[in-house]
Amino acid sequence: MPRLIICAKNKGTVMDFSSTGLSLLDLAVIVFYLVLCVFVGIKAGGNPSDSTTYFKTDGKVPWWAVSFSIVATETSLLTVLSIPAVAYLGSFVFLQIVLGYIVGRFLVAYLILPSYFKGEQKTAYTFFKERFGSQYQRLISTVFLVTRLLADGVRLFAAAIPIQVITGLGYPVSIGIIAVLTLAYTYYGGLKSVIWIDVLQLGVYTLGGFYVIVYVSTNMIDPLWPQLANAGKVAFIDWPDSLSDMMTTPYNFIGAVIGGTFLSMASHGTDHLMVQRLLACKELRDAQKALVFSGLFVFLQFCLFLMVGMYIFGFYGGMSIDDLGLNRADDILIHFSTGELNYGMAGLIIAGLFAAAMSTLSSSLSALSSSTLFDIFPQMAEKENAMVISRRLMILWTGVFFLFAASFTSSDNPVIELGLAISGFTYGGLLGSFLVGRYTQYKFKDAVSGLVFCITLMVILINITDIAWPWFTLLGVLFFFTFSTISYYFRKFNNRNAEGR
Repeated sequence: MPRLIICAKNKGTVMDFSSTGLSLLDLAVIVFYLVLCVFVGIKAGGNPSDSTTYFKTDGKVPWWAVSFSIVATETSLLTVLSIPAVAYLGSFVFLQIVLGYIVGRFLVAYLILPSYFKGEQKTAYTFFKERFGSQYQRLISTVFLVTRLLADGVRLFAAAIPIQVITGLGYPVSIGIIAVLTLAYTYYGGLKSVIWIDVLQLGVYTLGGFYVIVYVSTNMIDPLWPQLANAGKVAFIDWPDSLSDMMTTPYNFIGAVIGGTFLSMASHGTDHLMVQRLLACKELRDAQKALVFSGLFVFLQFCLFLMVGMYIFGFYGGMSIDDLGLNRADDILIHFSTGELNYGMAGLIIAGLFAAAMSTLSSSLSALSSSTLFDIFPQMAEKENAMVISRRLMILWTGVFFLFAASFTSSDNPVIELGLAISGFTYGGLLGSFLVGRYTQYKFKDAVSGLVFCITLMVILINITDIAWPWFTLLGVLFFFTFSTISYYFRKFNNRNAEGR
């Protein structure tokens, strides 16, 4: 298959991109897929008649599609790239985190979801209006908006890297291509379009992962598993050696399972990015099935991409990342795909990366626009032109994401690490808010105290300690509960003194 040499001018310099290893057929597959996403998304979304249907669907989306959409949404491009890299450098111990994800989903399904299906819940944060008042609803929604902008803005930047490498276009143009294509179907069909495109995208990158495994299996001479065993890569469980080890290493069994459980409770029980999909289900039972089965699907998906990394490790005979001429382990999947695969399959792998990126972005656009309308400016949702406002919010948030992602100048920018870890700062506050609101009699001031101290202490803790990231959400919940409790009893003490006078 002849390779295409792509040249582009960047700041006056002619650049040769033949090293990308993509053929004309590969590029055709990528372009076809991107166009297909827009077409299918517009057709699947129909024509929503009002803002509630636009952001919640008409209740006719089957639970299994919602489940697949949840999986696709939490699988960003960085996940598809990083999980094979984790396996290439390590072992299967990452699956310990996923065990926690499954436990967390069960807890959310039966402890948190029932509250969302009482009355008319338009977003995850309608609950807080009823419990603490509209001011807290706006506050917690703002925390959510900032979290998603930072976390998914850098993912959008990362998604533009393959386009930049393939075409030689600058990062702003590459980011703009992904943003416009994603907006095209999200704008028209709303959440229903997003869900069905998520199903398609999940299929694409899953197919790519299976193909890598099949390709390596048919081209390897020596058996894989003995090679992995000799390299010490078949471990599934890693027990901590000490309390310090348990708190500072991310992939020990205790920290991973406990941390994964609370992270999953926060992300799937209080983050509107996920809750919005569950609210699209017709009834509580369907939402519970969608959530629980998504945990099983995620486990199988992580097994698949860990196996992809292991098979690539075996294909290269365990060569180090440096010996392969790579700067980062995250480049291993793209390096293998563009260097080894033919007949358009490299294009399918790259299309799968775009699939993961577009899924995350489209989900964020829908969730942020929904929360802005119903939580921040609920009066606009009552207007006759609420549908027009909803679509304008989609455009507005696309522009915000574009500006934020385009502000990065290189993939080595340290702000990327902040964006990827930002959920650690806020997830404890989100989950703590719900648990305190659901299971205590604390008031607005107590919740505000808990949230402010929680986020402040998490910023300090993350920056000055070596505590591993799986613990962040649990610690945040403990901080929130501690300071909201202090506020509650301090307020009761003052009230008693005032009455005594």
